[in-house]
Amino acid sequence: MTAWLKDLDLPDGETVEEQTIKRLAAGPSSQVTSWQGYDINGYIFYIAAKNKKTVSQNNCVRIEAMDKRTGQSITYYGIIDDIWEVHYSYNIQIPVFRCRWVKHPRGVEVNGYGLTIVDLNNVGYTDDQWVLASQITH
Repeated sequence: MTAWLKDLDLPDGETVEEQTIKRLAAGPSSQVTSWQGYDINGYIFYIAAKNKKTVSQNNCVRIEAMDKRTGQSITYYGIIDDIWEVHYSYNIQIPVFRCRWVKHPRGVEVNGYGLTIVDLNNVGYTDDQWVLASQITH
C-alpha cells in the first residue's frame, strides 16, 4: 500500500513533519506489539477477552464517520478484539484497534429516555475492522 510513496524516493526533509512522512513511507516493520489494554484519548480500553475478567466495561468504542452519499455524520459502535501497536522506524508506533462493528442503523436505537441502545450481537462491516486508536472514544 505504501509502494507508491517508496517509489517517490522522498528526501529526508528538514522539518519534523517531512522526516515523519519519509519514515512512514518506508512502511511498517514486521514488529507489532499486542496489548490487552491501552490508555489513549483520556480513556483506558480493554480487548473483549480481558474485559470479561474486570468489573468495569472498557471494551466498547464509538467512532464518528461521514457517509459518502449523504455527507451526514454517523456514529458507529463496536467491541475491541485486538489492540496492536504497529512499529515504524525511529520509534514511531501507531496504535490500532480491531473491532467488531455493530450494523448501522439496524443494531442501534435510541430509547424513549434518549439513551442509545446497541445490539452487540448484530455485527457487520467485517471487511473494515481496523481503526486508528486516536479516532475512537467511549
